[in-house]
Amino acid sequence: PDPRLERLTEWLAGALGRAPERVEPASADASFRRYFRAYAGGRTWVAMDAPPEQEDVRPYLRVATLLGAQGVHVPKVIAEDPAQGFLLMSDLGSTQMLAALRQGADPARLYADALAMLVRLQATPLAATAGLPRYDAAQLRREMSLLPEWFIARHLGIGLSQAETEVVLGAFAFLEAAALAQPAVLVHRDYHSRNLMVVERDNPGVLDFQ
Repeated sequence: PDPRLERLTEWLAGALGRAPERVEPASADASFRRYFRAYAGGRTWVAMDAPPEQEDVRPYLRVATLLGAQGVHVPKVIAEDPAQGFLLMSDLGSTQMLAALRQGADPARLYADALAMLVRLQATPLAATAGLPRYDAAQLRREMSLLPEWFIARHLGIGLSQAETEVVLGAFAFLEAAALAQPAVLVHRDYHSRNLMVVERDNPGVLDFQ
């Protein structure tokens, strides 16, 4: 039994104006959010299920609106119910940029499209980003620390010597200073080939920006 999926399916019937023919898992991420693909009348949509006691969809809605206004190709929100934690969105398909590259797609074209879309994102006026968390020195250090903690220590099982640790920390200090010296822009912290969807028009579609 999945009571939330049952509630979501009932909600989708009202949002779509008809009962979906089927609702299938689309993807999941490292949070309490779940994504489903809804089928109805030969079309598909993506529904987000974000339990309100665990996730608040309002920040997602704000950033989706912000990016959409800048011309970034993000899913269009068709219906929303923040109280229940449900969203109905346009479907950007299931072809990740990574999968397309592995299948032999032209990397020059796909990377050019990804860079052009990234420029649109970075051109977002800073005044419109008020209230979003800053990518400051503390945040940079937290994310860089994932390298020795998770990759080197846990994944590779390697313990660094004091000298090696100093080399890593020195590199982090250099990268931190270089990053903070650059002009401030809006940042998508997971802008990579698994979160970029290959689409026919206005490629790529951009996901996981919450």
